Amino acid sequence: MFLVEGGDGGRRRIVILAEGCFTALEAKTAYGLIRYKPEDVAAVIDSTRAGKTAQEILGLGGKIPVVKDVLSSLPYKPDSLLIGIAPRGGKLPSEWRKEIVSALENGLNILNGLHDILSNDPELATLANFRNAKIWDLREAKNYNKVADYKPEKIKSRVVLTVGTDCRSGKMITAMEMTREANQFGWNPCFVATGQTGMIITGEGVPIDAIKGDFMAGAMEDFLMKKSKDYDLLLVEGQGTILHPGYSGVSLALLHGSLPDAMVLCHFPGKKNFNNYDLPLPSLSEYIRLHEEIIRPLKPSKMIGIALNTSNLKEKEARREIEKTENETNLPATDPVRFGSSKFLKALEYLKVKTGVNK
Repeated sequence: MFLVEGGDGGRRRIVILAEGCFTALEAKTAYGLIRYKPEDVAAVIDSTRAGKTAQEILGLGGKIPVVKDVLSSLPYKPDSLLIGIAPRGGKLPSEWRKEIVSALENGLNILNGLHDILSNDPELATLANFRNAKIWDLREAKNYNKVADYKPEKIKSRVVLTVGTDCRSGKMITAMEMTREANQFGWNPCFVATGQTGMIITGEGVPIDAIKGDFMAGAMEDFLMKKSKDYDLLLVEGQGTILHPGYSGVSLALLHGSLPDAMVLCHFPGKKNFNNYDLPLPSLSEYIRLHEEIIRPLKPSKMIGIALNTSNLKEKEARREIEKTENETNLPATDPVRFGSSKFLKALEYLKVKTGVNK
């Protein structure tokens, strides 16, 4: 579990490092935090966009200022620096090191979601200790060492897993949006973070891609068992896709460890190939068939909807794409950000019959 409070014990005051890449697609972690916790963000660092606001660049975030460096952010009284990107391989860009050093020199905590464990860096660790600052490595996974027991009956809640046709297809946002609306449909929901952005937003979760392969499913099983004591619907953030040449292991571990009652497939319309590979994406119908067949021997589960990221389409085009997808798959489709996720939550009504949850 990850949790960090602000310097006064109250709200966090985070400055986000997104040098040269503060956009919705490039700075995924920055975008997620600003979308769901804008009150925690003091400023964003990107010298190429300094002087603008988050609203001007992302279309959300209001007057959150974009500044050129850590020193320029200090008037906004931050207590922490967040590394606001999720690059391939999770490596720290070497040119960003000077800003991390500057943050520590000024007593800021470091919130790090990369695979590079910064608390193991002698220079940064010494500087943090000298300035009484903390380095929070979200992907620190030393204590996960349990193989899954395969005891689906111990997870009392109903579980929904968002799965994708590729990376960056909207799995976290879909799970977050469903969580926000689920109580209107009679559920007591909980968003379950499995990546750095979701963990920064909620303060807890399972850093699934940092855990040894043998223990990934066990980590998910344990976390869901604990959460099911307090919530009747767990909405699990998916990662990657079961067919991705680089990340399929994480996706399968999530599928097996969460043993979902239902799944939502997330897709970026118009996308033809997997990220970073000259490899065509299968059809949506093929993804649906594969997911349902892979999980069936462990726990029958079905796809209950298709979540589309239509941010690059005009509204009429988005609605046409949604209608086309529904005709192709015979499943409800929507863009959860643009049009809400009520279609998916209505499709979950059959799970209430099984659990006896009051409507």
